[in-house]
Formats: sequence, structure tokens, C-alpha cells
Amino acid sequence: MLKLAVFFLLCGVPALLALDAARTLLEFRQIVRVLDSATISAEVLREAQAISRHRRERGLSGIGLTRDLERWLLTLTQPSRSPFGETAFSLLEYGPQPFVAMLVDANEQPIATTRVGFAPPLPLSPAGTGGLQLAAVNTPRLQRLYRAPLLGPKGAAEALVLWADLSRPSERVWRNLSFEWPIVLVGAMVFATVAAVFLSAWVTRRLRRIAATADAWRHGRFDLRIGDRARDEIGELAQQLDTMPSALAELVEHRGERAGRHERERIARDLHDTIKQQAFALSMQLGALRAALPEAQRDLAALGEARALAEQIQHELAELLGELRPLPQAQWPAHLVTRIEDWSRRSGIAAHVDLDAAAMIAPSRHDVLVRVIDEALANVARHSAASHAQVRVSHNARRFTLCVEDDGRGGIVEGSGRGLQHLRERAAALPEGNFDWRSGRVGGSRIELHWTETVT
Repeated sequence: MLKLAVFFLLCGVPALLALDAARTLLEFRQIVRVLDSATISAEVLREAQAISRHRRERGLSGIGLTRDLERWLLTLTQPSRSPFGETAFSLLEYGPQPFVAMLVDANEQPIATTRVGFAPPLPLSPAGTGGLQLAAVNTPRLQRLYRAPLLGPKGAAEALVLWADLSRPSERVWRNLSFEWPIVLVGAMVFATVAAVFLSAWVTRRLRRIAATADAWRHGRFDLRIGDRARDEIGELAQQLDTMPSALAELVEHRGERAGRHERERIARDLHDTIKQQAFALSMQLGALRAALPEAQRDLAALGEARALAEQIQHELAELLGELRPLPQAQWPAHLVTRIEDWSRRSGIAAHVDLDAAAMIAPSRHDVLVRVIDEALANVARHSAASHAQVRVSHNARRFTLCVEDDGRGGIVEGSGRGLQHLRERAAALPEGNFDWRSGRVGGSRIELHWTETVT
């Protein structure tokens, strides 16, 4: 937070000074434009005529003339009546008395003045018809002299003189800086502190939460989310990042399944090349041995049982190899049908199969669904005393359902074994998977497995 405060302080103070200097320069240019226009000369001439009229009508003299001149200068610094407009407020910032008004006689002696003892450095003789005289260009200040002739009470030649003396923008900025510097510094420090506290409490805290959640994702906790719903740039970034865990979890699952398939294929190859071949060779040797024995000894029960056991081992290894090697997608529904028909033949329960939607199921789900079907049909054979069973796979958009039901007497009881728990665990392994079941004396038993599938 201290670093942020120092950063804002270092950036804020120069920026404030630059803005003040730019504003001063723009105001000064506007003031110069008005001073060098015919507007001020016309204003001086109008005021000279007004003073001449007041002296004739009201007999103004002495202090009355001075008050009249002061009133006129006051109007020059009021935006509503000044030819300088809104910049009139800034005139006093260029000097304590930016204007001096004088009424002089024919000998250039002051009759009335707003600053006692003041003598303009420029001559008071008229310069051209406009009555405008300019100071030397090398002066460090902006100086203008305006003069308008008028007639005194007895027809004497007199003149109204307006002297403008303004400091340059650099002098004004430096003077203001020397006065306003403590205020600017304190204000900048307060702003920097408040901004740092805001960023620490609002921005930094949110960034730390994003970093902590990303670190949890790195350790495999894909259930966590950032949960920032703010409608700013950080909130939009957090909402986009919240879509990543699902994709990462799916990628990890896909890689794990692919690694599992490769491992099963390796085991299948090893079994095929070793144990299965050895079991086949054992069966052939037992057969040859039985054929070589005398006729009276060929019916030895132990030898026959040994050969039958070797053939059984070979058959079971063939089935295990078939399960370890993944089937092509197009052959999987037919494999399910064959598997269910084998169960029907062994159990004596008629089976009806509807697996039209099975071809759309991703290969990564095949193993789970086969285990669920095997477990469900085993429950039907053990507990239901049913005469018919049905296995159906259906889908509605991306939502798939596997249903196994029978017409028996029920018999599934919660907590009576691990069967239902195994089915729930297998359902939880599927995307958005859940498991439902019912069992009763009327209507038989029914289990349903629901999950979400990406249909391509």
C-alpha cells in the first residue's frame, strides 16, 4: 500500500501542477486577446464620456472623482459587466492592482487617481487615434496604456488614462506555487493514501483471490470458483477464468482414461502373449497325454478335470482380454446386446433391449455403463424372481438415461448391501451424473442412471 501511495504522489503532484500551468496559460492568452483588441479602448472612451457628463451634472471633483474611478475599475473585474468575461476573476491573480485609472490635466498632472503617487513608465501622450500604447517587448511584465481625451468643466483639455500591469504566467504560477504548495502536497498525500487504500481493499484483494483459486486448480481442486460478479475488467476476467476448471477437469479425466486404456491394452497384450498361450499349451499337452494313455486309463477323472479346468482358464482369459481391449465405437451397442443376451440365457429371464442411443455415448463412459448394467442385472437375477427384464438407453438433447427394470417382486432394500452404493459411486463418476431407484412388490424394481453427454 505504501508503494501505491508513493506512486500516486509522484504522479499526482506533477499532474496537478501541469494542469494549473495549462489553465493559467489559456486564461492569460484570453486576457491578452482582450487587451489588444479595440474593446478596451472603446471602454476607456465610454468611461471618459461618462466622467465628463458626471462632472458637468453633479460637479464631481477631488475624492468624488477618485470614487468614480474606483467604481469603474471594480466593474472591470466583474464577469457580468467586464469586457474580459469569465476571465475577469483571474485578473487579480496576476497582481494585487492590475489596473490603475487616472484623470490628468493638459500638463499631464493627475487630477484624480486610484493609486496615489503612481506614475506610469510610459509617456501619457496619445499614440495614434486608438489611444493605445504598448510597453517594450523585452519587459518581464505585460503592460498596456490606454488614453481617452475629454473636456473639463471649463472646457479645459483633460484625459482619462488606464494603465494595465500584469505579471507573466510563469511568475503567477511560481507565486501561487509558493503559497499553495503545502495545500497541494497535503491534498496529494490524502488522495494518494485514499487511492492506495481503495486499491488494496478492492483491487489487490480480488487479484489475490484469483491467484489463490488458480493455485487450488493447480493442485486439482477443480470444484472451486473465483465467484467475482463485478462488472469491471477484473470481474470479466474472473468470470472467464471460472469457465476453465470444467475444461481442465474434463481434460484431466480424458487423459486419465486414455492412460487407463493404454495400460489395459498393455496388460491384455502381456496376458495374451504369456498366460493365455501357456494355458493353451497346457490344454494341448493334457489332451495329448490322455490320447497316449492306454484305453483303460483314459477315463481317469482327475485328468479329465484338469483338461476341463485348463479350457475354462483359457475361456475366462479370452473374456478378460475382450474386456481389457476397448471396442470400436460402432461395435459397442452390439457388444452390449450380446452381453445382455448371455445374461438372459444363463438366468432364464427374458430380456428386452432398446439401445439405439448407445452409439452416441463417448467411449470413456463405456466401462462405467457396462458395470452398472452388470450390477443391475445381477440384482434382477438374485432378488426379483422376474420373468422379464428391460434395458433401455435414451436421451433428451444432451441428457442421457440408462434404465434397467423388471416385472418381479422387488427385493432391493437400502442398506442391505453394497450394490446401491456402488451404483451411486459409478453415477458420480459421470458428468453431472445421478442415480435413482424404486422397488416394490407391485411393478418390480427399476433403476435409472442420468448423466450429461456431449453429442457430436
